[in-house]
Amino acid sequence: MPSDKPLLPNAGTTSPLPQAGTGRVGEKTQEPRKRRTKKTVHPPRCFVEPKFKLTLRLLYGTEIAFGPGKAELLEAIERTGSISAAGRSMDMSYRRAWLLVDTMNRSFREPLVDATRGGRHGGGAHLTPFGKEVLERYREVQGALQQVADTYLRLFRPCMAKTPPVGESAEVLPPDS
Repeated sequence: MPSDKPLLPNAGTTSPLPQAGTGRVGEKTQEPRKRRTKKTVHPPRCFVEPKFKLTLRLLYGTEIAFGPGKAELLEAIERTGSISAAGRSMDMSYRRAWLLVDTMNRSFREPLVDATRGGRHGGGAHLTPFGKEVLERYREVQGALQQVADTYLRLFRPCMAKTPPVGESAEVLPPDS
C-alpha cells in the first residue's frame, strides 16, 4: 500500500539541499555545508634567477664510485682525521661512513682513505695522496660542469614565470639584471 509521505525529503520544493530539521520523523538531518574559499597569496612581482642543480656521480659497474656525498665525506675525514668523527659531522653512522669509504677504496686502483684501527695509541684515518688527487679531479669536473650549465642557463630565463611558485625561497633579483 503506497504511503502518503513523499519518498524524498522536501519533495516539491525547489531547493536541491534538504533544509535542517526537515525530513521524516526520527531522521537526523544536517545543516548544508558552507564552502570555504581559499585565499590565494601571491608573492610580490619579482624575477628570481633560475639555476641548475647538478649532481655528478661516477659510476663503476653497479656501484657509485664517487659523488657529492663521498666527496663531502673525504673532506670531513681530512678535516677530522677520523671516519667516525667525519660521519658524526655529517649526521651519519660510523657503519654508513665506513661502507662509503670501503666502496671508494674498492672502486679505484689505489685506496683513497688509509684507516688505522683504534687501540692503545688510538686510531685514525687520512686521505692518501691518491685520494686527494681523486677529490681534486672530482671538484675540477664539478666546477667545469657548473660553468657550462650556467652558460646555457640564459636559454631558460625567458621561459620562466614572472613569479616563483608559492612557498619557494629564492634569491630575488631586480628585473633585467
